[in-house]
Amino acid sequence: MFVRSLFLALLLATIVAADIDFSTCARMDVPILKKAAQGLCITSCSMQNCGTGSCKKRSGRPTCVCYRCANGGGDIPLGALIKRG
Repeated sequence: MFVRSLFLALLLATIVAADIDFSTCARMDVPILKKAAQGLCITSCSMQNCGTGSCKKRSGRPTCVCYRCANGGGDIPLGALIKRG
């Protein structure tokens, strides 16, 4: 148990020290991953009941910005996705 806790603490310290960004738009500047980042942002906004979203630079950091939240976009029909899989 102690070894597992120590490993998790070291892993967390490594991630924080490496300044790794885990946001949906973190890889928006990589040409191949740009479309994937955009899709993840739209999905994230949809889950927050917003119509759409896009990756923007805010204060020098990639950020997912949601739009049309007042109108709502509904959420992803997880039941339909589960039935397909």
